[in-house]
Amino acid sequence: MQLHKNFQVSWEIFGPAITIQLAGMVDENEYLAFGISGSKEQSQMIGADVAVAYINGYQGFVTDYNIIALTPCVKVLGQYKGVCKDSVLGGQENNQLNTAVRENGINIITYRRSLISSDESDKEFPLEGSIYIVWAIGKLDENNEPAFHDVYPKTNISVELNPKEPKKSCYAFTRSEREVGEPWSKGQIFDKTIRVFTSTIGPSGAKKGYQAITGHTSTALAWYINGLLAPEIWLRRGLTYVFKVNGGNDPHSPEYYHPLIITDDPHGGYDRLTDVAQSKVRVLAGVEYSRRGRPRPTASGRLCVSKHKSNHDRRLDDDFESFKKFNRSLEWSCETGDPGTLEFTPNSTWPDIVYYNSFTQANMGWKIRVIDSFNQRVSSSANFYTVNFCVLCLSILLNYFFVIE
Repeated sequence: MQLHKNFQVSWEIFGPAITIQLAGMVDENEYLAFGISGSKEQSQMIGADVAVAYINGYQGFVTDYNIIALTPCVKVLGQYKGVCKDSVLGGQENNQLNTAVRENGINIITYRRSLISSDESDKEFPLEGSIYIVWAIGKLDENNEPAFHDVYPKTNISVELNPKEPKKSCYAFTRSEREVGEPWSKGQIFDKTIRVFTSTIGPSGAKKGYQAITGHTSTALAWYINGLLAPEIWLRRGLTYVFKVNGGNDPHSPEYYHPLIITDDPHGGYDRLTDVAQSKVRVLAGVEYSRRGRPRPTASGRLCVSKHKSNHDRRLDDDFESFKKFNRSLEWSCETGDPGTLEFTPNSTWPDIVYYNSFTQANMGWKIRVIDSFNQRVSSSANFYTVNFCVLCLSILLNYFFVIE
């Protein structure tokens, strides 16, 4: 079955098991996801039981996932929610990898699974009737976890797994790369008079947006600082700054709970890290520790969020020539309540480069440059002009003396 011009799925049922082959024209850092819809009436990501397949080097992986919320897997009040592995949710990994090959930019991955799984979180593959399915293509993050998908179906898709007469709708892959165009200009905040920054959240944009700015995969949301998408911020040591945080203060929400933190880790998502990984991150602001040594955020506030309009397709974000035009197409709303406050003073112990990010999710913020003086940024160019000015002066003086002689 041809799911997309770059994605095909094939299957065969034998006895109590089904063998599935996923073939897709994808980059080396991309995944193919396929599974049973979370609804019996439509193709729905929420509640879906999916397999996420990718190839890392020479090794293939087909990991069993459940989609509880449209966000990367995060721990909410002691429970995991989001796109989570079955093993994290207390289930089992029931996909058995058969083969994984990458040729000419095409991943071909075959795996096997029981029609009726012993894992309660797995859905049944029925022998009779049709079912709705879901699929997606997206990028892997730095931990080889699926980030927000770039390609997914526009309509509901139903299939009959055990038809009387097998059907084939696949055709040969063709390489036709879409021209993305120039990425949006990167935002910068370099103003020695600014002491207060307003932080809200909004769409990360497609390949022209957050990914182009930072080089990181996206979780679909990003920080907007003073109205700019993940800008690079310049701060001076010894001055006190305040971030007004509007990233949501409801810890029950896996999508919209984003306290702001500052660390030396470029990715963020401090709460998702293991104890060993947390011990390697230096937290500079936004986190305090309980008596048991568990981290908890200190800067969370009401939710102020920008969203796509109901009639806009998020997959067309790259069609906007600039971030300004993209931002004007969004709808902005703000909950009642007060923003959180993150107040801090960079000092001599701070590294020259730190990062603002979300406490709960990775890859939402970007870089802070910590400098000793605002003249430092232009010092290199200033030195260049000073040297050339001195050379010019010396030349004039020498010519003067030669004339005197």
